[in-house]
Amino acid sequence: MRRERPARGAEAPRGLKPALLLGVIAAAVWMAYWPLRLSWADHLARADDGEAVARAVRLSPGDADFRLRLADVRQAAGADPAGALEAAAALDPGNADAWTRLGLAAEMRGDLRTAESSLLEAAHASRQFAPRWALANYYSRRDDPAHFWGWARQSLLMGYGDLNPVFRLCWNMSQDAGLIFERAIPPRREVLDPYLWFLMGERRRDASQQAATKLAALGTIEDQRLLVTWCNWQLDAGAGAATLAVWNALCARHLVPYAPLDLDRAPLTDGGFEAAPVGGGFGWRLAPTPGITIGRNRAPRYLWVAFSGDQPETYAPLMQFVPVTPGANYRFRFAYHTSELPPASGLRWSVFDARTGMDLAAASPWLSSLDWKPAELSFRAPGSGLARLTLTSQRLPGSTRIEGTLALRDLSMGRQP
Repeated sequence: MRRERPARGAEAPRGLKPALLLGVIAAAVWMAYWPLRLSWADHLARADDGEAVARAVRLSPGDADFRLRLADVRQAAGADPAGALEAAAALDPGNADAWTRLGLAAEMRGDLRTAESSLLEAAHASRQFAPRWALANYYSRRDDPAHFWGWARQSLLMGYGDLNPVFRLCWNMSQDAGLIFERAIPPRREVLDPYLWFLMGERRRDASQQAATKLAALGTIEDQRLLVTWCNWQLDAGAGAATLAVWNALCARHLVPYAPLDLDRAPLTDGGFEAAPVGGGFGWRLAPTPGITIGRNRAPRYLWVAFSGDQPETYAPLMQFVPVTPGANYRFRFAYHTSELPPASGLRWSVFDARTGMDLAAASPWLSSLDWKPAELSFRAPGSGLARLTLTSQRLPGSTRIEGTLALRDLSMGRQP
């Protein structure tokens, strides 16, 4: 019997199996190779050796970050990093860091046209703070105010964290506070708040007025502490008129718990002691000290000051700055009672010129009464327009330090005809 031959190609599938297997292995090796290669390149790029980083670039020539790393090590070695930076920018045109560094490198070698265009390209590539800050610095170094102010403002429009370097750069460019505020400071409380702190730290009292006024109009309760601190800073220097507008804005916007002040009808803040003091401004400043305790009674409402006998011989436990019309006559009214205090208590209200310290009141009786008693004193407002109403305690000659309590209520002040 004749044996039939297998059809042509019948054994082909078995013949293909080794080739297919080899292909699968080759593909697997190829797929494993690239991650290993890139991992090794990443390892090399972390080295401080320029040759190692250059090998990383050769292993992954399309990686812009490796080119930037190469620029780092070349610059550290004193070599020109421009080639690596140009390659990084070409590989990743949206990399603002590459453009910024390329611009700075160009400036270092005196190529100002390339420097400016590269820095502008960085600002185009990124809407973040860094490239705008780089441009502001560039135009500052070039003494180019026409371009500087716009980029300084752009920096602050998106700035965050410590903005003092930007503020300082602005003041290096100009000493004109109005120009700086108009051209560089955006109306953002996130900028106005640190700018006001900066001006206070630099002792630029007059320059701070615009920033405080704008922050009082835009700020939140988070800015209360700063604005009250600023008011204290101004009032301690006798700047009443400059402070009143800011204080009244805080009152009107309920950032402090008081009504706005009227110089003639109601220049005194919280004469009924209804709100907790905010720490100054035109509000009450309470100054407890060893031997003196201060508190508020809620029903009926009054303020009390207790003396233990261990207090200083002369002290002012209660004080308030009061804005007044220069040269006008004012009357200060109050009610009080005392317990366990002698007739010559050494306690009295005084009104001083906030700038000169001159005592303005014609007379002020010693405070001592077992029952609630109304009292008043009159004074002529100083030319500074700022008075300082002060409760003073002093040990009188031949007496001991007082022990007892003073209670106060119904304080008011107004201009006399």
